Amino acid sequence: MDDLDRQILRALKQNARESFVSLAESLRTSEGTIRARIKRLQDEGIIRQFTVITAGSNVKAMIEVRIATNVNTSAVSGEISGWEGVDRVWEVTGEHDIVVFVDVESTLALNEIVERIRQFKEVESTRSRLILREY
Repeated sequence: MDDLDRQILRALKQNARESFVSLAESLRTSEGTIRARIKRLQDEGIIRQFTVITAGSNVKAMIEVRIATNVNTSAVSGEISGWEGVDRVWEVTGEHDIVVFVDVESTLALNEIVERIRQFKEVESTRSRLILREY
């Protein structure tokens, strides 16, 4: 990955809907180059998806999950990642093993996700944090 790839990724993180033509103009290269670079970044798995970040009345939260030792954490993470309302799932180091980012309509929906996570026999504990403001 070179500097142009990094510039493309920065631009797409700000606006994933930006056109190839507009990207090419702002990065001073051709539309064909942008198109080929983005395709390659997708093929290599560097760009995994284009997504929408919502704002407004939704409840956004981070749920930290502690898993028992000698457990397949990826199996738990993979299942959670497919749930409605789950935005991202990260496996992390530290006191907790998994961090789940949710974007749901209400605290009731958030609580339902927390309760579903707690039903895994591998889960030792959870800790939830509401996101108050995003920048």
